[in-house]
Amino acid sequence: MKVKSLSEKQRVSIEIEALIRRCQRGDKLAIGALIRRYQNYVYRLCFLVMRNEQDAEDMTQETFIRACRALPRYEIRKGASFEAWLYRISVNCCRSRMRRKWYQVLPWPNPAPEIVSEPERQPDRQLLHSEHREEILEAIEMLGEKHRLVVILRYYAGLSNEEIARTLSIPSGTVRSRLHTARQRLKMLLIERDEHREYLSLSKRAAR
Repeated sequence: MKVKSLSEKQRVSIEIEALIRRCQRGDKLAIGALIRRYQNYVYRLCFLVMRNEQDAEDMTQETFIRACRALPRYEIRKGASFEAWLYRISVNCCRSRMRRKWYQVLPWPNPAPEIVSEPERQPDRQLLHSEHREEILEAIEMLGEKHRLVVILRYYAGLSNEEIARTLSIPSGTVRSRLHTARQRLKMLLIERDEHREYLSLSKRAAR
């Protein structure tokens, strides 16, 4: 009987499950290994939401503090995603900080972050690959929170629709719907921007 070899994804999943079980038994070395495995990605996710290094570092630390406290109650089961569970904690940490009255949202950093996951449709790829990357991010900022967040998670953090659904605890159909609405809104905002730029250019010419 031929034994099927494990795929890379399956092998990694088994390794992570074993690491989580060690963490749940209080293995400090395993906890350190788990943090090192995910800290860069959690930091990037926090940075994309918070937009500055200090807040991203604070929220990364807060994410792992909350995760370690909740880890003993984490259930390893088929179909569950530890990454989505961890990213949900990250997003909730960032949301909590940003909703405080004293918090001030800062401008996007320079250089502006690049997308890491492209839309499937060619027009949408062209939209997000515009030469004016900063202006696209400014347009994204004009979206409502629920639409802005799915765009950031999908195209800048690189999460799949299913991972976003698990991270935000919403149906995958809702993720697709919000992404579609966000892309349509971004197109309109960028068209309005170009029309305004053209109007200013014509006004300057007329004033000469």
